[in-house]
Amino acid sequence: MPISGRAFKSSTTDEVSDADHASERIVVDAIRRAHPDDEIVSEEGGGVSGRSARRWLVDPLDGTINYLYRIPQWCVSIACVDADGPLAGVVHDPVKRELFFATRGGGAWLRAGTPEATPAQDRRLAVTQLADLRLALVADGFSYSADERREQGRREAAMLPHIRDVRRTGSAALDLAYVAMGRLDAYAEAGGNPWDWAAGRLLVREAGGRLSEAPGVRPDGPALIASGPGIHDDLVALVHHVQRA
Repeated sequence: MPISGRAFKSSTTDEVSDADHASERIVVDAIRRAHPDDEIVSEEGGGVSGRSARRWLVDPLDGTINYLYRIPQWCVSIACVDADGPLAGVVHDPVKRELFFATRGGGAWLRAGTPEATPAQDRRLAVTQLADLRLALVADGFSYSADERREQGRREAAMLPHIRDVRRTGSAALDLAYVAMGRLDAYAEAGGNPWDWAAGRLLVREAGGRLSEAPGVRPDGPALIASGPGIHDDLVALVHHVQRA
């Protein structure tokens, strides 16, 4: 049975829980104490304006539907960007006790296990070196808008014959973290939000992956494509092909 304490945002399938708001308060308050001049943009609207050149993008609970249904695939995603782009990012999966983090120019890393795990136990992440798109396991996601989902479903159906398979896990931030560590070969979603992708994009880039954008299902939002370098050009071409079909 789903967890109680739920409300709705863009549609009756787009839910927000008390946990989303509680997590947001903790994260936003911590950032404000440490960096009072920085701007904070958070999914649930708890952000603040700032005077510095830094901006924080916060998804306090990415995978809310999974959380509500007690599916252990959700996380907290936090990224900091400046005038030169992504500066730092973290994706924390408290259920599996996996902390993915990256800094610009410093690589992407996984700290796993107990809270007492030390930096000496950190594992450097690397994307897969797959070179054949037909063997690629690709993650994707869907909008909460019925019309957008219909178009996303059409594109996915057109893509399926050209890849190994797709996975729909319900957390874009974790999907991108999994691409960074090689659990997935690629990620391609035709609609998302900046806070869904910000930390994961840096993880993929610092793990040796590539990122591209393509036309999405929203006039104001692109599709994001992330993968290892060996299949990236072919995957981008496929995404553009199914978009035009």
